[in-house]
Amino acid sequence: MVGRILIALAVIASAPVFGKSPLDALTDGDLADGERLFRIHCARCHGIEGEGGEGSNLARARLRFSPDDDALIGVIGNGIPGTGMPAIWTLDAEQATRVAGYVRTLGRLEEEEMPGDPLRGMQVYQTNGGCPACHIIAGTGKGIGPELTHVGDQRGLDHLKQSLTDPAVTHSQTSGYKDYLTVRLRSAEARVEGLRIDEDAFTVVVRDIGGTVHSFRKEDLIEYDKVFTHSLMPGYEGALNYRDLDDVVSYLMSLRSE
Repeated sequence: MVGRILIALAVIASAPVFGKSPLDALTDGDLADGERLFRIHCARCHGIEGEGGEGSNLARARLRFSPDDDALIGVIGNGIPGTGMPAIWTLDAEQATRVAGYVRTLGRLEEEEMPGDPLRGMQVYQTNGGCPACHIIAGTGKGIGPELTHVGDQRGLDHLKQSLTDPAVTHSQTSGYKDYLTVRLRSAEARVEGLRIDEDAFTVVVRDIGGTVHSFRKEDLIEYDKVFTHSLMPGYEGALNYRDLDDVVSYLMSLRSE
């Protein structure tokens, strides 16, 4: 019996600990060094604060090619084949881990005190037809506007409140919304206002507020305006009372990856 217990303990001790991340052991000093290395090797493409530029915006809770921390370390060390992301071969494994730890901090905000009730805010959000008609949360809703599943990691109280009351300002000032450019087009057959979802030298593809996708040949366009200061999202300052606004903001603040 004692032998079997000792064997069982040995198996448990040697078993992998699922859910553990190589970033968990990083200290504040490691993260500071990760920031230093990031500014040397990564900032030219990804921006000094990870806000994006030539490279992707890293100030978000989820990264497309890095669903977990091991994958993120691998991307830093090995690059992403077929994209503009090269392998950073000058970093050793420990340095790549520190950079990954710093990158993860870019997509998280410190918690702020909520102005209202997040549970009531969820009800207001769900019963207001305009919200789930344009935004996805945890797979529910439509994807015309930015996904909000982890928006609490990326946007603070003031930004979220302004997004609801004066969306054109946050739309034009936030680099993370540059993929949601409003365009107005007119051809002999149609007039469309919507979000540009693809464009090359010959064609432009637009999704209108109803979710319908339109493709135009540029040579057929009579008008084509890119509106950098206009948002398709309506302002809710008059449509929602102050309590509803505070509750919805609190709900959005609660949508975090952890």
